[in-house]
Amino acid sequence: MLRVIPVFREEKWHSMDLNFDMLVKNLENHLDFQVCQPKFRQVFGFFPNKKFVNLDRFFNRFVVYPNYLKNNLGNTSDFFHLIDHSYSHLLHHLPSGRAGVYCHDLDSFRCVLDPALERRPFWFRKMTKRIFDGFLKARVVFCNSEITKESILRLKHWSFEQIHLVPPGICDEFVADGPAESGEFLLHVGSCIPRKRIDVLLDVFGKVCKRYPFLKLIQAGGTFTKVQEQQINYLGIRDKVEQRRGLSREDLAKLYRGAKCLLITSDSEGFGLPSIEAIKCGCPVISNTLPSVEQAIGNCARYASNKDLDKWVDQINSQLDVDLKYPKVVPKHIGQYSWTSYASKISSVYRGLSSG
Repeated sequence: MLRVIPVFREEKWHSMDLNFDMLVKNLENHLDFQVCQPKFRQVFGFFPNKKFVNLDRFFNRFVVYPNYLKNNLGNTSDFFHLIDHSYSHLLHHLPSGRAGVYCHDLDSFRCVLDPALERRPFWFRKMTKRIFDGFLKARVVFCNSEITKESILRLKHWSFEQIHLVPPGICDEFVADGPAESGEFLLHVGSCIPRKRIDVLLDVFGKVCKRYPFLKLIQAGGTFTKVQEQQINYLGIRDKVEQRRGLSREDLAKLYRGAKCLLITSDSEGFGLPSIEAIKCGCPVISNTLPSVEQAIGNCARYASNKDLDKWVDQINSQLDVDLKYPKVVPKHIGQYSWTSYASKISSVYRGLSSG
């Protein structure tokens, strides 16, 4: 029996919810499994303040979840699969050698792995250290790209055979044929956390608008910070920027199909799922020079460095000019990204552990 441990949906972490949903949907054909998760308890979050919402997240991650696992460990022969490495503190409460973790990137451990590069308060480093120590207890680790795998290998904790490359898939909704969002717009998909470099996104869009004043920017999935809101006002693009949240996959596919191009301004990505979703929908991609994106879609994208905003502007201008002349083409290799394969590879690893 494989017991799957997801993140709380109340955290509204849509990419992790997607990984969980697709794994569960496709695991049924491969092995017996059971979802292992308590109900989210709202204790502080009814107050209209983000600090209280974060207290609820902490309480449920570090109190509710561990207590639930202590009382629901099941059969001693069961294996456990964590959907995301940020919940790895839970391995402290699981049987030794019985858990695997899917690691999307090592960014969340940066304040422990490289404290000089990312300075955090003492309490945050202590919390992250506990999560990281739990991560090190994983029997096997799954990852989304060769780039992430190399990063994990550099920890020198697991052997090559214990780390399994299992890239995500593309949902059926993401196809080139279908309804498209109307209008002339550029698209960004994801959160607005620091490594997504929304500052670069907004600066570049502000420059592009000088040549294409009719363009809009749609940011899908995030919430602008106060600083980002101030930047929007400073650049004078308030009426050109729109943010959408809580989108269905159908809605997101419409955005991909209608966008002039998808912009990926992140400083780092473990994989970059929006890049393959966009390409599958026939949406051109312009990305910061990220090894993970280059691995995922290669020369199907245009690239620019976040250190060279003029290059960004040139690439977008070139893409907008080309869009008027050439149809969008979906490369054949994008078909390799399958949620069926994702579930099959993960189940195969656990079957091997069970028989070993």
